[in-house]
Formats: sequence, C-alpha cells, structure tokens
Amino acid sequence: MLIKIASALFGLPMLALAALFAWGALRSGPQSEPDPGAERPAAILSEQLPEGLIEAQVYMTGDLNYRIEVQFSPDATSNIPSSMPPDVVLSMTTMHMDGFDQPLELVGPGAWRSQGKIPKAGMWIMNVGYGDEFAEVLFAAE
Repeated sequence: MLIKIASALFGLPMLALAALFAWGALRSGPQSEPDPGAERPAAILSEQLPEGLIEAQVYMTGDLNYRIEVQFSPDATSNIPSSMPPDVVLSMTTMHMDGFDQPLELVGPGAWRSQGKIPKAGMWIMNVGYGDEFAEVLFAAE
C-alpha cells in the first residue's frame, strides 16, 4: 500500500513535467520577423469617432503608388450604415495644395479599398471620417 502511494506521488509530478515539455513542443514558436519583401503599412490609423470606430492603413507599394484600406465599425446607436463609405482625403503637409478625395471600392461589410499614385514625394496627411468628424494620420510618400 505504501509503495502504491509513493509511486503515485512520484508519478504525478513526472506526468506534469512530461505534459509541460509536450505543450512546449506543440505550441507555436516565437513569431519571426516578417519577410523583408512583405508589405508593411506606411501609416496606421485607429480612432473612435462619435458614430463608431474608424481604422485605416496606408501602404506605399513603390514608385509613389499607394493602397488604402479602411474599416468602419458603427456603434449600436450610429445613424451611419456600414455600407456608407467614409470620406478619405489626402493632402500634402508642406504644400498649399487642396487635398484630393479618394474613390473607395467596397470590399466587404464596413470595409473599403482605394489605390492610386501620389502626385509628389513628401509628407502627406490622410483624413478619414464622416461629415465633420474625422481622424487623420501622417505618412511619407517615397
């Protein structure tokens, strides 16, 4: 009887140690850095507006080409339907140029995409929002 209790007391910690090693081997390893050629956003925007959460990413894809991805999650009390695109305006910070509106393509519920070419390299501001409520982010076009 004493031998069964002693082997059980010894066996449980060994079983726990074996489970710990098995869990460590099966779980995914540390996240590696993305590939050098992988796209990284030039700017990321996430802001809570009165009508809901607006999120956007600007990708510079080379030779002043860009792609903008916008997501809008309306609040439960919002009057803005998730199918209504936000206003997206790009303007240069150092020039006194009027901003230009971005045509958006609906790619999913509350999700839009735009792409094009920036007219000039430099620092740009992207404004995204509805009516008088908007969020902005600064990015470099190279």
